[in-house]
Amino acid sequence: MDYLTKKTGNLRAKDRHKMVSYFFAVPNQPLLDMKNFHKKGILIFLLLALGSILFSQTVPARDSIEINSIKASVESNGAFFRSKFSVPATTAASKSISTIKSAGLWLGGRDIQGKLHVSAQMSNENGKTDFYPGFLNEEGVPYAEFNFIAHATKVQVNAHIANPQIPIPAIYGWPGHGNPYFLDYHGFDLPFLPQGVAGFYDKDFNGQYNPRGGDYPGVGMFGCPTSVEYFPDETLWFSFHDVGAHTQSGGESMKMNISADVLGINCPEGSPVDRAVYVHYKLTNRNTEVLDSCYFGVFIDFEIGNGDDDFIGCDSLRRIVYAYNGDDTDEGGFEKTPPVMAVDLLRGPLNDLGEEVDQWHFVPVDETLLNSPQAYYNLLAGRHSDGAPFPNKGLMYTGNPLNPAKWSEKSAGNTPGERKAVASFGPFTLNPGAVNELVLGYFWVRKDPNGNVADNLSLIAATDDHIQYLFYNCFSLFNCPGNVRTNNPTEKLPVTVSPNPFTDQVYVESTALSLKTIALYDALGRQIRQIRVNGGSSANLQTGDFPPGFYWAQVRTEDGQTGSFKLVKE
Repeated sequence: MDYLTKKTGNLRAKDRHKMVSYFFAVPNQPLLDMKNFHKKGILIFLLLALGSILFSQTVPARDSIEINSIKASVESNGAFFRSKFSVPATTAASKSISTIKSAGLWLGGRDIQGKLHVSAQMSNENGKTDFYPGFLNEEGVPYAEFNFIAHATKVQVNAHIANPQIPIPAIYGWPGHGNPYFLDYHGFDLPFLPQGVAGFYDKDFNGQYNPRGGDYPGVGMFGCPTSVEYFPDETLWFSFHDVGAHTQSGGESMKMNISADVLGINCPEGSPVDRAVYVHYKLTNRNTEVLDSCYFGVFIDFEIGNGDDDFIGCDSLRRIVYAYNGDDTDEGGFEKTPPVMAVDLLRGPLNDLGEEVDQWHFVPVDETLLNSPQAYYNLLAGRHSDGAPFPNKGLMYTGNPLNPAKWSEKSAGNTPGERKAVASFGPFTLNPGAVNELVLGYFWVRKDPNGNVADNLSLIAATDDHIQYLFYNCFSLFNCPGNVRTNNPTEKLPVTVSPNPFTDQVYVESTALSLKTIALYDALGRQIRQIRVNGGSSANLQTGDFPPGFYWAQVRTEDGQTGSFKLVKE
């Protein structure tokens, strides 16, 4: 932090803007009076420097997560991994090599007049962007000064738990709802919003973030209540929006406020979760109109070392998309040990009935054909950029590449090359004020230091079992899973929750563990029922008064383990 930032840091945002407006809006007065320069020179220098600080805020903040085997960079305008999703190399020429060139959100929908709204993040080449750092208030007005990335680690959290009275900047400056110390650490105000800002562990259940009282950063995700004491080994949090000139897609703004958590878990090298980064998007619709035929998706520019010889594919049942080298040698990159890069679409958006959108698409992107907002929207909808249909309703290359009888880029006889793709959910209706989530698990797979393409492709599903398990248990990790080349995937919590779908009741039973509590949450993460079992092995929850839809059952055992189970009420 430089001198001026320190000196002006305690001014509230509105007061600093008043200062700049006053000194830069006086008519017919020169900024520099040479006669009085010796008196005013220092003041002018300070004002110009202050103006530079304020006006440079359009430059996104940048940070990296590197707690495990991945080093992944993010920017506060929603640009992910710009040539920096680095994993360990197996050649002497480099310690790490990137497997993704860029990634980011794509959003689209139509208003009641049929006007198309599209926001697309790509590589920000030549300054093109549809997203901006900051925060949209409830009226859809940007708070551009909210341009920073909060960064906290489990080491810091544990030190804070040991003594909350000693201020740790990452903890005391966390953007939790109502944090009374936020202004002191950042120099601008924390937005006040009914739904809060960043997630946190709420020790006293009062909905206000008070680090001195024992609260600390957490992941504010549906189905993971704030009463659960969990925190990944490293977390980044930031906020961005799409209100501004759309120089990438040319589309109209969706008026979407988005916050992102980027999470990393530290386990021994070779453990599947040590090779994963989770991205949790929270999307709040600030549009006052209903948007129909909406699609939410993620763009991924894969780059397995040398990005000129890649293929893509997907597992339609597991909802995984991935890229792999088109042959056994990644020239100029990973050479003879190219990993597989995969993304699990762990959670999609909700429709206007509160149900998770089931229909999804995965299609390749030819950037040279993106010449209109409609072209971007067509790809989101699982069609070619010109609107022509893709095969299989826009779910491409769903077969196992190791089986020549199944549909893959290999069996189709395609030529390897650069691979860009969009994975998307939709269509669905988006109401004003709707709050949605997208949760993605990015992970790389290599069987061992000598793993070839076939070896690595064969382990995607086994690796993904661990990625999904950690997500469904709210990132509570009791033991690091071993390398999937020698260990079977960790068994899930030995608890059955039935029936599913359910009607009038839910029955929970464990044959190996004593149960402590059982809680039910609706699709928006609101707790609607909880019972205490206090050591029993089974319990019934009456659910006859629940409306149809999706629910989450969270089961906690007496020894502290937690399991989350997705349920459907008919």
